[in-house]
Amino acid sequence: MIEDDTKQTLKFIAWLIAIIVVLYFSFLLIFYKASSPVRNETRELNQIVLQKSPIKKIERNYHLDRGVNSYSAKGIAKNSQTYYFIYLPASKKAYLLSSKKGVSETAVRNKYGTKYPDDKITAVNLGWYRNKAVWEVAAKNSSGDYHYKLYEFKNGNLLG
Repeated sequence: MIEDDTKQTLKFIAWLIAIIVVLYFSFLLIFYKASSPVRNETRELNQIVLQKSPIKKIERNYHLDRGVNSYSAKGIAKNSQTYYFIYLPASKKAYLLSSKKGVSETAVRNKYGTKYPDDKITAVNLGWYRNKAVWEVAAKNSSGDYHYKLYEFKNGNLLG
């Protein structure tokens, strides 16, 4: 037979495991619900892109909120041309940009990396800022500080 103190220890461990499992799933649920608006907006963006633009295959989605909340997609049309589509959900406005009339994410990454070789780029997003399409580069320096730089989509110039 198991002694009383061993039973109490086993009961305590069982309760502890149960509480940890409940907390784990509660946190998962909270994070899932918190990211729901972004998922819904991205889903809405993808439907709009496929229905209202020449883009037939979406390759990548972006999100940027610099005073104006914007969702973007990079995609390919039937003629193999690459396009960027920027959607502003608050105003229900959308902009279709040809990749030939702007700089790519790769070009912006290279430009940032050349100027700040010691920084580690954590994200690059396409969006809308001050009535124009911009690339935002988020990077972390060797001290652990985050830096954000905005580049114009049209010519790749750094915005001051």
